[in-house]
Amino acid sequence: MFERTRKQLTIFFGSILAVIIILITVIYYLILQQTLQKNELERLVNVKDKMNHQWEHRVEEMKRERRERASDREMKTMEWVFLLSDELIALVNPDGKTYTSPTAYTAMSNQLLKWAQNNEVKGEQGERFEITNGVKTEVYLVSSNKLNNSGGTYWMAIDITRDIELLRSIKLMLFFFTIILLSIAIGLAYLFAGKVMVPLKKSYHQQVEFTTNASHELRTPLSVIHSSVELLEECKEALPEFEQHVLDGLKDEVTRMIRLVESLLTLARSDSKQWNFKLEAVDLGQISYETYQAMLPLALKKGVDIQIDPPTIDANTSVIQGNTDQLRQLIYILLDNAIKYTPPGGKVTIKYRVDTHSRTTLQVTDTGIGIPKDELSRIFERFYRVDKARSREFGGAGLGLSIAADILRSHQAFIHVTSEEGKGSVFEIAFEA
Repeated sequence: MFERTRKQLTIFFGSILAVIIILITVIYYLILQQTLQKNELERLVNVKDKMNHQWEHRVEEMKRERRERASDREMKTMEWVFLLSDELIALVNPDGKTYTSPTAYTAMSNQLLKWAQNNEVKGEQGERFEITNGVKTEVYLVSSNKLNNSGGTYWMAIDITRDIELLRSIKLMLFFFTIILLSIAIGLAYLFAGKVMVPLKKSYHQQVEFTTNASHELRTPLSVIHSSVELLEECKEALPEFEQHVLDGLKDEVTRMIRLVESLLTLARSDSKQWNFKLEAVDLGQISYETYQAMLPLALKKGVDIQIDPPTIDANTSVIQGNTDQLRQLIYILLDNAIKYTPPGGKVTIKYRVDTHSRTTLQVTDTGIGIPKDELSRIFERFYRVDKARSREFGGAGLGLSIAADILRSHQAFIHVTSEEGKGSVFEIAFEA
């Protein structure tokens, strides 16, 4: 139980830490990506400003020298010196003549000129293009702009391959770094969960110890009171009618308290792992039949028809590995509940079968008041009662099915409950071969 709770706390703490780590990593990566993209756009703007300035300077120079345009040689030596090694420009002047900046990136220069001639790049904010040169792939940010004071157009390209590779390397590094941090976070979450469990374990063990000690201490005085009530019953007829009613009520309450104490003691032993029993080959059919016989008087007294199927016992037909006393208590709890919550004239049936997969199944069916669907998942909780008024009327404390669940766990058995209000319930238990 504690290990399961610790795992759940580990998952809870680990999930919180994981979300924080992943959020920080993603935010850091997005900020870095946005910063690089912003720098790339700033580079484009910078190249644009320098190009416009250079073109204006060239136009003024042409006017001053009264020439229509500079020679190609002058263009190369005078107008492209402001470009960095990873920046390229292709220009189409108003008369349709094209120029490209000198560069070692021949493939990109030709491609940029092709785009310029075909007018393929129209965005001023920049478009990304990949150029494959052998085994190497280069990435460029390309944009087009109008020349100032003329009808010409130029296309700019900046090499952002290093930025892309840097971003890819950082992404890979962040991935492995996040994996390492998540592993550390899980370890820390497990340690935190262990720290949280220390006071819980202490409180739980104190509660179990108190329940065990209190149950033991109450058994003796309750037994004495019960014996005294039985002695008084021998002269019950000599008592006035009122005192007889008081005596009957006292006996019922003492009996209920004895059952409650026994139930608490059983649960305390289960919680503290003090159930010292050995699983052995037992005949579930034999145990079912004996318990059925023991419950007959209670059913007849209430007017409930109780039946067992099959009505006779075939030796060794339903042998399982289990503990006789616990299985008898399990069947008693199921039959007792079925009889209690079945009105007079109703029917309770107990069946046991061995299916084709060598599984032994035990089924207790009643035509009682039924259980609401929204409460089926809670019927095995301690002190939980579907109908509290009826439970108190019948002397129930809401512990019977909790004990049954512990017995099932100790036998590694499974239970399935179906019920419909006003029509009854079916408790089906499967024991593995």
